[in-house]
Amino acid sequence: MSIFTDIKHWYGLWSLKRSNIEDQRQHQVFNLDQAKCIMILFDATEPKDIEQVKKYVSKLSPGKEKVSVFGYVNEVDKSFEHMSSLHFDFFSNKDLNWYGKPEGMVINNFLQEEYDILIDLTLSSFYPLTYLAVASISKFKVGRFRDDVQVFDLTIEHNDSMNLSDLISQMNHYLTLIKPPHAT
Repeated sequence: MSIFTDIKHWYGLWSLKRSNIEDQRQHQVFNLDQAKCIMILFDATEPKDIEQVKKYVSKLSPGKEKVSVFGYVNEVDKSFEHMSSLHFDFFSNKDLNWYGKPEGMVINNFLQEEYDILIDLTLSSFYPLTYLAVASISKFKVGRFRDDVQVFDLTIEHNDSMNLSDLISQMNHYLTLIKPPHAT
């Protein structure tokens, strides 16, 4: 990353921490059986990661009203693999303002939708995805443990050797085990 990019991301995180965006959501605990609407955020730069997430979505989708995916392409232009489809939307660096905040119609639609669970499958810190995780009004947010933000209701410990498949497996495991207080 360049020094300019580092400064932009620092400024973005600084402004996020001082905002009241997170206070605008209704917190509630869900497991995978109870959740009807699920959103997945992930780094979609690599096509192989898109395929893994597609497999996970096909596993999650039965019995759900909606399972949507929002992928960030850490490049200026999106390729053929990044074409939006029924449940998948993508955004790239073209959709970011000067300090890396995502903007546009697709972003606004995402931010207005209330999901039961938001699953953040990012293995690295990307400010655009961090912003979306914080700004989402999803009721229950799940992601890997991070030092830079405390946005998730459930965090998964990870190490440098963890890959996307491992993270998906861990998320699925804990979201299946969890017993929400309102469960019968």
